[in-house]
Amino acid sequence: MLFAGFIGLLTLQSCKEDCPTCQDPWNPDCENYDPCFGKDTVNTLFKVRRSYGGFLPPGEWCQLVTSDTFNASTVRFDIPDGSLESSTYEWQIGSEADVRTEKGFEVDFSDYLLDKGWEQWISVTLSVRTPINECLSNPKDTLVSVTRELFFTEKTIPWRPLGKYKGYFTNDPNNEVTIEFLDLSNWNIRKIDFSVGLTIGLPNIDTFMYPFGCPLDQCSNYKHRILRFTQTQVCETPGGVNLAALSNNLSQTEIIKPDGTINRIKHIWLFDKPSGVQRFEFIGEKME
Repeated sequence: MLFAGFIGLLTLQSCKEDCPTCQDPWNPDCENYDPCFGKDTVNTLFKVRRSYGGFLPPGEWCQLVTSDTFNASTVRFDIPDGSLESSTYEWQIGSEADVRTEKGFEVDFSDYLLDKGWEQWISVTLSVRTPINECLSNPKDTLVSVTRELFFTEKTIPWRPLGKYKGYFTNDPNNEVTIEFLDLSNWNIRKIDFSVGLTIGLPNIDTFMYPFGCPLDQCSNYKHRILRFTQTQVCETPGGVNLAALSNNLSQTEIIKPDGTINRIKHIWLFDKPSGVQRFEFIGEKME
């Protein structure tokens, strides 16, 4: 027993010198624990996105950049991430006579847009009331408000980039590259007799085929779209060609349009390879 205790003492002493310290402000057992971490500010960046028609929104994989432009008439509103449990909320939607107090709800603006016409701005104000507590002691934080202007448009912009884009991959920003996106009909190379999308110039494969027609999940707003392929391993063309092999096992692709146009893009690909997931992120501008 004395020998075991001696070994334990040596291990404890060694760990004090060599083991990493616990660094987690959420964890009471860590040396940098902060009971007010995340509770001493009021987040007012409320979530606003296109409605999913009464269905549940996609899961955690659907993380979209913020966009206040919509080409749909029904919008979903939710309180900000990290909201305090003690807070209450008041929403002023446009010129509605009554404020709303729910944490999440949908609004159908179709009647308003039918009357006023599209290409309209609608203001939305969220006011957050929070009682003074041990972590939030400044009276000015008991009521904070934010107003955002939502824009509704009937104009649609293509999502699929076409042609050549000059830019760089984020893992090698000093190396300028050119990516080419092609849509081809009745492409009969490799006995494929249907429309396909080709991407030329990725580091892992010079030319790969975009798997049209495969089962997928998707989520999007005006500036950002994510396509997540769910069954590419069993997705075959009418001729029996396996799309997973031709797409180099593409599992997810997303396009971000920072200014809402297809002229400047961030394009991200995920390839589910036997050796692990490969990720490529391209930032570029369309060439004339």
